[in-house]
Amino acid sequence: MKIAIYNLYWSTYGGGEQVAAATAEHLVADGHDVTLLGPEPIDIETTRQRLGRDLSQCGYQRVTDDVEAAAASAGFDLFINCTYLSSAIPQSERSMYYVHFPGVPLSPRRKVSSFVSSTGVRALAPFTSLPGPLEGVRAGFERRVHHVSWAQKYTLVAANSAFTAKWVKQLWDVDAETLYPPVDVVAEPTAHSPLVMSLGRFFDRSFGHCKKQDVLLDAWQLIEERHSMDEWSVRMIGGADASSRDYVLGLRRQALTLRAEIAVNAPRDLVQETLGAASMLWHAAGFGEDATRHPDRFEHFGIAVVEAMSAGIVPAVFAAAGPVEIVRHDIDGYHWSTVEELISYTERLASDHNEWTRLSRSARSRAQEFSNESFGERLRTLIK
Repeated sequence: MKIAIYNLYWSTYGGGEQVAAATAEHLVADGHDVTLLGPEPIDIETTRQRLGRDLSQCGYQRVTDDVEAAAASAGFDLFINCTYLSSAIPQSERSMYYVHFPGVPLSPRRKVSSFVSSTGVRALAPFTSLPGPLEGVRAGFERRVHHVSWAQKYTLVAANSAFTAKWVKQLWDVDAETLYPPVDVVAEPTAHSPLVMSLGRFFDRSFGHCKKQDVLLDAWQLIEERHSMDEWSVRMIGGADASSRDYVLGLRRQALTLRAEIAVNAPRDLVQETLGAASMLWHAAGFGEDATRHPDRFEHFGIAVVEAMSAGIVPAVFAAAGPVEIVRHDIDGYHWSTVEELISYTERLASDHNEWTRLSRSARSRAQEFSNESFGERLRTLIK
């Protein structure tokens, strides 16, 4: 087939681009003719270095927005949309939308505005031509209508987790298949030391989605005060930009008095080294948030969780959203709902090597179910 894969953000090399690039790589390997759609030519070597994906066998076509992507889709047998919050309407015979997350629920005020505007649009629909002021009123109504009908134009909608699929149904009224993102699992387990790690970007809470490293550091401070894990330390790794500077500085100041390291914008080598040295992973995204009002503030899947599990690291994850689909409680790791639960599970693992070994072996086996190979098999099934 002639297949187009559309992504407006190839050059950011994030999780969404990892999915798009892996999709292209698998489809090329299957003999399909794949063209990448985006605003600028794909940097093949940087993509290989940053994402570990080879896109050298793919074509390229320039599109700068949803309108151009929709028009371009007409020239392909299959159009795959991997752009976050895109509303492009496919014109190809077959199409697939990969959903990273479908947005957030409308506020009560926005719902009322959309309903009133929809009523106004319907009332004016019989009139093909209106006096100037009324045409302006019609245009205003149309701008305020919340449209999701474009989502129903896709042959297939795939979501990165069951949590995301649930929200696709609720917000777009579309049934979505689950296609977990591909994760490069660690090939061989390595030696583990008394180290707890967290892995995820440092976002200031004002941005909504925050990995809650401050909650984890407070928990670690309580552990040190209890002297229950005196041989252990914690390392938090993640990227950050200037907008989250104050948040990061606050963590670093607190860490100065603790056996804690805050590694910001660390090279991949340190991530790999930590995955080889740590024994436990902490994950707290979503803690203290309301899933019915702000589902976007939760972890929609959890690539870092799978990476750690593949190395034999035992995870303790906040009991909500994507991570609970990955980690089976008391089989591969633990789900926690309160800080005291997190501390209790952590102290248990630190003091019981047999328990840690049992969970570590299961975590490593479980991670294989989210590998790049598993992603490719599931992708082929959905494409067929």
